[in-house]
Amino acid sequence: MKFSTRTNWNRRPNRLSRLLDDRRKRGEVVYDLTVSNPTECGIKYPKREILAALSNPDSLHYQPDPRGLPAARDAVCAYYREKQVRVDSSRVMLTASTSEAYAMILKLLCNTGDEILVPKPSYPLFEFLAGLNDVNLQDYPLAYDHGWHIDIKSLKDRITGMTRGIVIINPHNPTGMFLKQSEFTVIQEIAAQHHCSLIVDEVFSDYGFEKEENRVNTTADSSRALTFTLNGISKSLGLPQMKLGWVVVSGPEEETLEALARLEIISDTFLSVNTPVQVALPKLFDHCRFVRQQILNRVKSNYNFLQHSVLNAPCSVLSTEGGWYAVFRVPRTRTDEEWALKLLSEKGVYVQPGYFFDFEEEGYLVVSLLVEEKAFQHAMKRVIKVVADHQIGA
Repeated sequence: MKFSTRTNWNRRPNRLSRLLDDRRKRGEVVYDLTVSNPTECGIKYPKREILAALSNPDSLHYQPDPRGLPAARDAVCAYYREKQVRVDSSRVMLTASTSEAYAMILKLLCNTGDEILVPKPSYPLFEFLAGLNDVNLQDYPLAYDHGWHIDIKSLKDRITGMTRGIVIINPHNPTGMFLKQSEFTVIQEIAAQHHCSLIVDEVFSDYGFEKEENRVNTTADSSRALTFTLNGISKSLGLPQMKLGWVVVSGPEEETLEALARLEIISDTFLSVNTPVQVALPKLFDHCRFVRQQILNRVKSNYNFLQHSVLNAPCSVLSTEGGWYAVFRVPRTRTDEEWALKLLSEKGVYVQPGYFFDFEEEGYLVVSLLVEEKAFQHAMKRVIKVVADHQIGA
């Protein structure tokens, strides 16, 4: 049997995943600092209210709308009104996930072999989505100098005649970098000049640690270049199991309307968003506000602990503005993978090495800030001790 080359992935587990699997099979304790599922992190949910919202009798009626049920899209617009941004519900497309939204947009913008620019470091999702849609990836770098920023010159230099879109993650995962107004103004001009679309992933946008005037809170109302703003309740409400995301299309009127018309046909081909979650969405927004607040309190608390814990240690935490992750810098006396293996084998602490996120240099580990505070503190103390002991013995 022959299969497509686009699914010819390397499925062999790496050393770290093998060690993790072996440890769990032996029943040994694992302090998992990679967890990204809020439903497994001790977050309290309004169970009765969520179940009641999902039991609405309207869920038994199937009235397919490729853009999503009007009441659900109105709920998304209300979400943006709280951010002081006006969004027309006709410009909203519901999807089953942000990943599906990406796939739909790639189908809309790209022919086989066309290119999309993505930030680096980044996360592996883009490689899979690009491969499944026969799209090529070109990266543009993020730079760090007491804080992360987009290397605008490099971004512009990477654009070719095959570039169809520029992906921006706001805030970025895993660095936690928020897009700045000054950066976005320039990027919009670059995109318009080169006839590129902007694809802005805002799934972590509700998790900024501190307010900043120059920060772009959302691009849902941008107008200079054709822009696709992605979000969903997986992160904003801590409900990944509900499988509902959305795309807001904005920009020049003619391009926006054409993009929406084409996206509607793509969506109509699959009609993947289930009715119960669409019917429940207005209530979910109402009842799960405090879930978002719990998550924000958790990630801020863990980040603050991390900052204070490394003050006198031979390691450091890179500045993070928001999101669910932190980048932890360790001595380059070992590779990232060797550090991760050592921490897991000796202390039972599971972290992600930087190369998982395409960090070009060694010396970076990525940890989730979503972990329950006591477990996070206990695990990070172990990590810092291993690093400190290694430096003493070096």
